[in-house]
Amino acid sequence: MRRASAGGFSWPLPEGPDDAALEAALFPPPPPSRVPRPEPNWEQVHRELQRHKGVTLQLLWLEYRAAHPNGYGYSWFCERYRAWRGRIDMVMRQVYRAGEKAFVDYAGPKFEVVDRETGVVQGAMDFGGVLGASNYTFVDVTRSRALSVWTM
Repeated sequence: MRRASAGGFSWPLPEGPDDAALEAALFPPPPPSRVPRPEPNWEQVHRELQRHKGVTLQLLWLEYRAAHPNGYGYSWFCERYRAWRGRIDMVMRQVYRAGEKAFVDYAGPKFEVVDRETGVVQGAMDFGGVLGASNYTFVDVTRSRALSVWTM
């Protein structure tokens, strides 16, 4: 009722306005904030997310709010970061000839494997390799990162 009277409407509704006009009159956008709020450095936020394992948007937002107590809220922070990230051209096409390149690395943290027969617990790691031209992938679990383990 307060929204209707603030929008200049009474019951019964007049014939003129359609649904969009009624909604605009009943639910106007909030007035702009007069509190100055600094916008984060999105390049730095993106760099931190890429550089450090375990860093999340929430952690970066908490750091932002610690530096700027009257700063923007978490949902605004995430929405604006994703909009900024969407403007980055993140494609780097590279062409490889067959047999020219192979990319190898260990993936993720070390984990434990239990031998079913003896019950002995040993550390293990995921090893992966990809051929550049065909994208054929090889994955294996190894017990160490010694060169002799993965070049056999």
